[in-house]
Amino acid sequence: MARGYRYSDAVRLLGGQDPTLKVLETVLGAGTLGMWDLIDAKGELIKVGNDLLGRWREWRVGQKWSSRTERLEAAHTILVVTAFLEALHQRLPLSDLKRLGLSKTEQEQVLDAEDVPCPAPQWPFERNLYRIQEIYHAYSKRMLDFLSGLRLYDHLSTYEWERVHATCQQSLHMTAMKLYEDRFRQLAVEVPEFALWARMTDHQATRRQLTNLRRLLTPGLTGQALPVQLETISRLHRAALDRPIAETGDAPEGMRLPTLQEAYITPSFRVAEMPAIGDPNSESAFESCEVRRDLPDFLAGHLTKGMAMRLPLVVLGQPGAGKSVLTKVLSALLPEESFLPIRVPLREVAAEKDLQQQIEQAVYHLSGERLEWPALARGAEGVLRIVLLDGFDELLQATGVHQSDYLEKVARFQQRELDAGRAVAFIVTSRTAVAHRAAFPAGTVVVRLEPFDDEQIDGWLDVWNSNNAAYFRDRGLQPLASETAKAQRHLAEQPLLLLMLALFDADGNALRTIAQLKQVDLYELLIRKFIERELKKSYPEDRVLVHVEQEMQQLSCVAFSMFNRGRQWTTAEEFDQDLKGLGLARKTEQEAEFAVPLTAGDLTPGKFFFVHEARATVDKQKLQTFEFLHATFGEFLIARLLASLLHELLAQEKSLILRDIDDGLMRALLSWALLSTRTPVLSFLKEMAERGDKAWWQVLSVRLFRRLDMREDNSYLEYRPATAGPQRRYAYYSANLALIALICAGETRLSAVMPGREDTITEWQRYALLWRSQCTAEAWRSLVDTILVDSESMSIDLKIASMSERSNAPVRFGPPRKILWEGDVLWMRDEAVFSFHADVNTLVQAVGPMLSPEGARAEAFGDALHSLMDVLMLPKTATLAQMVVTYTAAIKECGVYSDPLVKVMVGHLSGLSREISRELVHRVKTMSGSASTIMGTVETIMDEVRATTPSGQAALRPSGGDRQIP
Repeated sequence: MARGYRYSDAVRLLGGQDPTLKVLETVLGAGTLGMWDLIDAKGELIKVGNDLLGRWREWRVGQKWSSRTERLEAAHTILVVTAFLEALHQRLPLSDLKRLGLSKTEQEQVLDAEDVPCPAPQWPFERNLYRIQEIYHAYSKRMLDFLSGLRLYDHLSTYEWERVHATCQQSLHMTAMKLYEDRFRQLAVEVPEFALWARMTDHQATRRQLTNLRRLLTPGLTGQALPVQLETISRLHRAALDRPIAETGDAPEGMRLPTLQEAYITPSFRVAEMPAIGDPNSESAFESCEVRRDLPDFLAGHLTKGMAMRLPLVVLGQPGAGKSVLTKVLSALLPEESFLPIRVPLREVAAEKDLQQQIEQAVYHLSGERLEWPALARGAEGVLRIVLLDGFDELLQATGVHQSDYLEKVARFQQRELDAGRAVAFIVTSRTAVAHRAAFPAGTVVVRLEPFDDEQIDGWLDVWNSNNAAYFRDRGLQPLASETAKAQRHLAEQPLLLLMLALFDADGNALRTIAQLKQVDLYELLIRKFIERELKKSYPEDRVLVHVEQEMQQLSCVAFSMFNRGRQWTTAEEFDQDLKGLGLARKTEQEAEFAVPLTAGDLTPGKFFFVHEARATVDKQKLQTFEFLHATFGEFLIARLLASLLHELLAQEKSLILRDIDDGLMRALLSWALLSTRTPVLSFLKEMAERGDKAWWQVLSVRLFRRLDMREDNSYLEYRPATAGPQRRYAYYSANLALIALICAGETRLSAVMPGREDTITEWQRYALLWRSQCTAEAWRSLVDTILVDSESMSIDLKIASMSERSNAPVRFGPPRKILWEGDVLWMRDEAVFSFHADVNTLVQAVGPMLSPEGARAEAFGDALHSLMDVLMLPKTATLAQMVVTYTAAIKECGVYSDPLVKVMVGHLSGLSREISRELVHRVKTMSGSASTIMGTVETIMDEVRATTPSGQAALRPSGGDRQIP
């Protein structure tokens, strides 16, 4: 929460050496404000407070941005306290206490016990109103406690005391709230910062663009002109607005990429505060936060808060969401009269250097001048220095955990600079996927950029089409239509991927042409087209197609490198190791000018438009990681490589007579992670199978599954994306084969899949236990959610089906119910304790009390459990007819094992009135002979209970005794 000020500190900060404050020196000298202070100086306090608030033009100007921000927040504290004092004056005239001759020996602290919260742009104004109301409640309570402690009621009439009591408890805080809110709204009109904090600005569409930031931050101070070196930094940042929106060589000849100033669309966002949202990588972290479209207002409000000079603002987003572009636009648009922005691309500075050295290195890369931070900061006297650290995720990924405390280092740097009188704000960008690896200081404000909506997509396309109208006209092409782009919404909603679609469509309206194709065809053509464009830069036309399939294969290996490590990115080193382990490493020609040979990791992934390459430099060595701009690119490539391998295995099977097929490569790739954890892979694979090979793939995968125990595979031993023994790799590969068979078949009998060395159900149980024991919790859960095991009868066979084949939520019949003896439950308990299965142990503990404690009697139940629970959970609103049906069904299910049921029925009947219970017993007894016997036993026990229960005291269950017969 935003930092607040104590009232006494706020008055001193805002009033300075004002002579009118001398009258309050005695009151404020102790740093507290007590009850007798209010009696003696309430009038002066109100007058001084209103006077200070009325001089807002004075406390909005100053020589330093930091001092101006402090005075603005102090003014809010004075507003809060002054409103309460005025309410006190209106509702409870304390001057009357003097006439009562009360002692002044007790000085109760009233108004200065805690910091007063200040509005913050990350929260609705209503949230701050709620906190102010809590403070007013506390003030009122202290006031009442103080007056009660003085035994004021002994000096007043009953009516007067009741009036004082009601005022403190009910109306005082409400009056203060109205005065506070009215005055705040008045100040919000006069003081722009108050409006920004409370989100009371005009949100018209024309004012949502980031270009409006300069107007919002119109300086309220006249700072000194920046030195030439620093003015050069600002000028170089502004020059970025006139450059193309993206640095790419994929644009067709003759096409014009819009400039950053022309094409930048301000994104929507959500905002929260750490640690309230927990894991920022979780999709649910921002679920309760509203989607906002007032980014300029939010940023202006944040930069005018003191918290901006104490903690970094973190901006998260998916690859291609526009995080880096946002830092470029901010650096260019912040008014130089009040701000000195310094953009630090973290991929271009040395990761092992400290923060100050990284800033100095970035300034040198930008301007060519070597400036040390202290001199740079002193030269920016009077303005707020803003450092924009772009690509924190690249630092995290490339250096591992070595920079996990980086944000805490930033906060310590800010505190040092604030203490030194060189206040600096930080904005840090990072991809969402790796944000959880960083330690966030408590109170850090986190912004997450949201995907483009329809209006933003349309706005971007308008700029694109208008800039390239001549290109389209000269080549007989149609502009990229909004509906064509939105047909691929999962791509079009990210700015960089929208540019990718636009570039793809610029080649013969390709996107319009394939709009009706399946997703498999779209991704095949999209990826292939950009690979061809890239290869044409290095190879003659006749050699391009030869290399396309090789590049597709290597990109598929990049996707598997990520998939088998359970994440959305991989390092260049990991990728190189994987290629060598799989025997797919490309032999590269080392040119004479290269001192270090280029690896496949250097040559393949990062050069393609749809692959994001993160870089960091440590000890002059470049570290690289790769991530697809959208996860579905990698998921498609995984499915594509699997489809190719299945085709090759089918071809082997047809050509080999004496030897078995070699599935070593597919086994190596599918022995580390479950395909069910990436459901789009299964969807892509299903689309590919439906092109005529579905039945063959199903037969092949089942054959491989059945032969797993008959052969060992020792190929590709050097492929080790993770640490796993043979049993774990066996578990993953067998489960993936079952998934492939199921995707191809849709629904099948287990007997058609299992090896057949034992009965089908036993074999399935063994595999299920293997998968549960060896797979990660996430992988096991995904498998259970993907495969539906169905038993409709007492059959010795089972059906398995893909969940996606069922249009409605599946009904899991599961294994047939059986008689459950006490010994069975005790064994389940021992097994749960031995294997440390908390969920099973919890269920056993719940079932245990329902069994007879006399083991020799061998009382048992199984089918009856549901019926017992039905009786136990009968609602109070159940009609007599519903109770009769439930009782009768329970008696039928329990049969001779009736003791648990009798106990449950006695407990239930004890909560009913005697009239209803007797009628219920009578009706149930008429249903059958066994019902008559059991209900006779119940009736006998009920009579005994009532005979021993004192008159007027309900037996067993007190609720429901007043129920009448429906």
